Parts: sequence; structure tokens; C-alpha cells
Amino acid sequence: MEQGTLNELVLTRSVTKHIRKYNKKLVSGTGVGDDYAGILMEDKLFACAEGWGEKPILAWCKALNNLAASGATPFGVRLLFMLPATVEEAEIKIYMSEFNSLAKEYELQIMGGDSKVSKAYNTPTFVVTALGISKDFKLNPKKIKSGYQIIMTKYAGLLGTDLLVRYKEDDLRKRLALSYIQGGCFKKDSYSVLREAGLAYELSDNVCYMHDVSYGGVYGALWQLGVKLGKGIKINHYDIPIRQETIEFCEIFDINPYMLEGTGSLLIVARDGEKVVSHLDKAGIFSAVIGEVTEDKNRVVVLGNSDEKRFLAPVKGDEIYKVISSY
Repeated sequence: MEQGTLNELVLTRSVTKHIRKYNKKLVSGTGVGDDYAGILMEDKLFACAEGWGEKPILAWCKALNNLAASGATPFGVRLLFMLPATVEEAEIKIYMSEFNSLAKEYELQIMGGDSKVSKAYNTPTFVVTALGISKDFKLNPKKIKSGYQIIMTKYAGLLGTDLLVRYKEDDLRKRLALSYIQGGCFKKDSYSVLREAGLAYELSDNVCYMHDVSYGGVYGALWQLGVKLGKGIKINHYDIPIRQETIEFCEIFDINPYMLEGTGSLLIVARDGEKVVSHLDKAGIFSAVIGEVTEDKNRVVVLGNSDEKRFLAPVKGDEIYKVISSY
């Protein structure tokens, strides 16, 4: 089975179809394109979301990005450490120091968690559960109609590009200058979408749905978006923001940059996409309208004004695993 997020067909067939809804106040949490679980309590949404990674910063950002899609403001996190039997106490202290630094930076309370050491774990793995609350909850994907626009923040393959530099620099240096390669690295706050999600939520009378990009890249996230909405989408390939470094790195390893780990980018569906882009631009966050919702069920990417098109498909792993076995 492919690494990364569970194959959508397996997820639907063996996991989500077996979940029964016993709480009528549940508004999200059991389907493709649901980044978080949310319970409505009067006018407030209580939300929680998970993220995992082999580095504390990755698990942290993935959890908070999933929560951000709800529009909720995080107030705390819980941590789960799954550690191999070879782990040393000094290493555990380093991991905890990283989480403490993140908690201080984001002003979030670490609210306990769990830690397990077992021979079953080959490498350290961390799971972060983020908890948040949102007043006056307005996001409603059921409002979305044909013609609503799809906005993407930042660039395709953000995290994947960074990983290629960090793990495969020697291979890249055989073809590219070091100064150019280092341009593919990003600051750690590049992987967070909390800020743009919060700004988009300020326009919640216009914005109806948000979904963060992660495993499977922007193509995978767009497919999930279409499934969640139950509608078709039409994306202009040339409108998808992507850095030249990402394109060239992926050409070297013969992988698709649009199916590359994209943590750090957010998809937003709104009635007026240009209004969202303008709002984000004033805050110094780059974004672009990349397509629109359609009434048919087709989820396609078109190449400019040509008739050439690509039909999107369910996520099956991530391109990064063709180059890096784990990260």
C-alpha cells in the first residue's frame, strides 16, 4: 500500500463507511475533504484535528493546518510520541524542547498526551492533536454553486521542494548551482496556513470552504475538494502558483510537482475569489484564483485556452516517496 494518506478507495470502503453519526451536532469529520472534526455548541464550533510526522515541526504544522480549515482559533494541543526501542532519553528531551519552542511561538498550551516506546516502531513518529474554538461559525460548503471560485495560497509542492533539498542536495548539485538549490528551502513558518485561514475566515460571508494541501499535492487536494463539494471543478493549469525551483527539482527526479507534498498551501472556495486574493495580498500573503466550481461531476485541469485537459483522480500516495523512503 502507498505511503502517506490512506488511499481514498480504501479509506471510504474500509473506514468512513463504517462510521455512524450519533451526535447531530457534528458538522465535519468523517469524509474525504474533511480536515477536522467539529461539534456545534450553540453559536460556537469546537474543533479538533490531527497531524503526524517524523519531525515535531511537521506534525505540529499539519495538525494546525487541518484545524485552520475550520476557521477555529487554536487554544491547545496534545502530543503522542511513538518511539523505537533504541531511543535515548537525551533524544526525547530534544523532541520535547522542540515542541515547547513551538508552543511558546504559537502561544498554545500543551495539554498532555501519551508516549510509547516499542520495537514495532522503526523511527520516531509524532502525532499532534490541535484543539480550537470558533464563534459565529459560518463556513458552509452546501452554499457553493456553479461559478464559485477556487483560490490557492502560496505555491505548489512547498514542503516537497524543501525535502528534496534537505535529503537529496548531493544529487541536485550535480545539475544545479548550490545558491539556486538553497533557494528551494523555506522558513518553517511557510508550512503554516493559520494566518491566511484566519484572514479568509474574516470574509466568511463570501468564503464557504477551506482545505489545506498536504500528501498528494495540489492535484490530490483539488480532487478531495471536489468530492467534499459533490460537484465538478475546472482548474487552469497555468494559474496554479509554482516556483521554478520546484519545477526543475522535480524534472531531475522525474516526478510530478503538482502531486508533490504541498503542506503550507491552502485552498479556499468563495463566491468572489478576487476579493479574497485582494484581502490576502494586503496582508502580504500571495494567492491566486486557479479555477471554479462546475455543475457536472468532472474534475479537470485544462491547459490554458487549449482543448488539452487532465482528469484528476483520487490520491494514491505522494511523489516524494518515489525519491525519499521516509521523512
